[in-house]
Order: sequence, then C-alpha cells, then structure tokens
Amino acid sequence: MFFSTSCKICRIIRIFLFSVFLLVLLALIQKDKLHYLKFVTPENAAYTILILGVFITIFKILEYIKSKK
Repeated sequence: MFFSTSCKICRIIRIFLFSVFLLVLLALIQKDKLHYLKFVTPENAAYTILILGVFITIFKILEYIKSKK
C-alpha cells in the first residue's frame, strides 16, 4: 500500500508530496474560487513554521527535564 513502508522519512516525504499534489490539483480545478486562500503567503508560512518549531522545542526540553528526574 501507500503507507506500508517502515521508513519514517519515506512516509513523511510521501505525505508531503501527496499534499502538494492535492493543492496543485485544487488550484487547477478551482481557479476562480481560491480567493479565501489569500492569507497563505510565504511570510505567513514562515511564521507558522517558526512558531511550531518554538513550541516543539519547548515541549522537547520539558520532556527531557522530566525524564532526567
């Protein structure tokens, strides 16, 4: 199947490529109805990635401190 591999990196790459394919397909099909996606800009994507990275880092640090005790 599509997700039958045991390699975590392979699964992540496949999910990413599948989501990009769906976005491209959506853009081709619904050209005039995508005005509600104007907020998706490179700057907003960068902010989202940074914020998620900070939260994940804080969570990992707290998890590490908890496991060390």
